[in-house]
Amino acid sequence: MVCCTQTISKYVIVILNIVFMVLGIAIMIPGILMLTSIDFLSDNIKPLLDKISVNGLDLANIANSLPVIFIIVGLTILCIAAIGLIGACCELRILLAVYGIIVLVLALAQVVILAFFFILRTGLTDTIKDAFLSQLRDGYTLDSLDKSDEVSSSFNYMFMTMECCGVNPVTSTSNDFDGTPWRSGTGSALELPKGCCIGVTESTYSSYSNAACTTTVASGTYWSTGCYDAIMSSFGSLLDSMGYILLIALLLQLLMVFFAFNLCCSIL
Repeated sequence: MVCCTQTISKYVIVILNIVFMVLGIAIMIPGILMLTSIDFLSDNIKPLLDKISVNGLDLANIANSLPVIFIIVGLTILCIAAIGLIGACCELRILLAVYGIIVLVLALAQVVILAFFFILRTGLTDTIKDAFLSQLRDGYTLDSLDKSDEVSSSFNYMFMTMECCGVNPVTSTSNDFDGTPWRSGTGSALELPKGCCIGVTESTYSSYSNAACTTTVASGTYWSTGCYDAIMSSFGSLLDSMGYILLIALLLQLLMVFFAFNLCCSIL
């Protein structure tokens, strides 16, 4: 009976740790994607993110820290899974005991991380749109890439690189730019800045002209998606994926702790 229990526990630990290694890789992928493919993490947009906070934390710091956290957590899980595989396959009691304790501590840490992600996700939904709108309406003064005006240039880079316009979707000449200092100043004769126009680039920005986009807001000449939706479709979806993966990993870890100590106690 002991031999049967030992064998079952051994194979369960091996299978669970293989799955755990896959989850470790799955956790690393969002971090790598955030470092390499999310446009709003670029240095050109960072000055704007520095001015926006979520639950007391700067959005720029959150955005820059999360990819590193994802990668570190993924690597840690891979290493722990390797220890569990070695301990189970070689039936090393000491290694299994150490493995069980490490996994238990990691599981407790993940409860804290999951709570943080829940708070962060809620904060993104509840506050980030209002924060971006506030920065646009109070600080958008120039349709230019001149970085001496950090808020305006950051927004313009965001419009170009993320293929979005304003904070809310643009559907007509009445949009988020109506109450901005730019519209009451140098952009009084325009409806949209050049950054919102399809086809404008950093190299052509200063000389770009398209009245159909900037003045009449003709459909198909500008990016109609709001930047809030563009951000949430990339950053928000990665956070959701990360949360689900961590929850699955937590459930697996509880099982692994049980079977690790069970196998440890059954080894003679």
